[in-house]
Parts: sequence; C-alpha cells; structure tokens
Amino acid sequence: MKRLGLIVLIGLFVWQMPFNAVAFNAQKVAKDNHTKIKQLKKSNKRLVGSIEQLQEQQKLNRQKITELFHLMEYKKSSSVVKETILRVREENRKAKKIYTNARSLLVTDQYSQAIDLFLNYLDLYPENNHVPDAFYWLGKAYVAKGDRHNGKKIFIEFQNDYPLHHKFSNSLYELAMIHHELKETKEAEQLLESMIKKFPNHNSIFQAEALLKSIQAPEPVADTEPTSEKIKAE
Repeated sequence: MKRLGLIVLIGLFVWQMPFNAVAFNAQKVAKDNHTKIKQLKKSNKRLVGSIEQLQEQQKLNRQKITELFHLMEYKKSSSVVKETILRVREENRKAKKIYTNARSLLVTDQYSQAIDLFLNYLDLYPENNHVPDAFYWLGKAYVAKGDRHNGKKIFIEFQNDYPLHHKFSNSLYELAMIHHELKETKEAEQLLESMIKKFPNHNSIFQAEALLKSIQAPEPVADTEPTSEKIKAE
C-alpha cells in the first residue's frame, strides 16, 4: 500500500509539471511581450519626434522658399520700377523741351511753327503736366495768326476740360474777344458778365468792363432824311 501511494504521489507530481512549465512559459512570454511593447513605444515615440522635426523643417524650408521667391519678385519689380522712372523722366524731359520750344516760337511771333509744335506736343504727350497750358497757348497762337475759328474751338475745349486752371479766367476774356470779332454779340456779352462776376479782381477786368460797355451801348440812330431835304431845312 505504501508503495502504491508513493507511485500515485509521483504520478501526480509528474502530471502537474507540464502545467507549471506552461505557467512559467506564459509568464516569460508576457514579460518578453511587455518588454517588446515598451521598446516599440519608445521607437514609436522616437519616430513621432523625427516626423515632427521633419515637418517643422519642411515648414521652415517652405518659408525660406517663399521668402526667396518674394525677394526675387521684389528685385524684379524694383528693377522694373527703376526702368519705368528713368523712362518717364526721359519722356518728361523730351515733352518739356517741345513745350518750351513752342512757347518760344509763340513769343517771337512765329505762330504757324508754334501751332505745329503745340499740336505735336499734345499728340505725343496727352497725359503730360503741361497739357492744359499747351491748350491755352495753342488758342492764343491761333488768334494771333488770325484763325479765330480754331482759336474759338480750342478755348471752348480748354474751358470744358480745365475749369480750375489758373488761366481759366483769361480764357473767358480771350473767347469773349473772339465772339465779339465774329459778331457773336450775345455769347461775348455772357462771357464778359461771367468773368466780371466771378473774377472781379482780374488784371484784365477793366478791359473786360470796357468791352462789355461797348457791346451793350445803343447803336446810333441812322440819319434817313434825304440830303436835299436836309439842305433845304438848313
């Protein structure tokens, strides 16, 4: 009996050994897996950090590329601006020379040449600073030459386009004179009245008032009595 009990105990011990071994192996596997998971987490964390660094570097690179592009555009636009300024200055120099030469021709009584040069200037440089002045002096040149119709046309255009120009008041008197010489009495009278009312201190105000009085003065009554009858009466 004792031998049988010993055998049973040995059998039970031997039978339990695989379960203990399995339990031990499971613990070892779990421990190994835990260690691997920790290592994987660390590796993943390092990878995430590396990705963030790469993303930040890409962002910086994009910013640098954008800044470089803007710098290139700025240099390009600066070059264009400089070229434009130089070209405008040169055009202004040429325009001023033509305008000055036209004025010189006008004051030296070379009216036809002055008219041609003023027209050339207005055609080439319609946006230049001296355009309003050129219109005014062109009208004066036409009048001085005796071409009242073209002078009238130019002064009307000048008054329509440049009502705030410092020569506007002068142009009223000039145009009134043209109307008067063309026997357009009503138009001359209206312009003179407007000038006297709006510009009472103008340096030509006395001439304007004198011209207006002469226009408004009643015409002398014609003597219709026959000469023979007039002699008899005397």
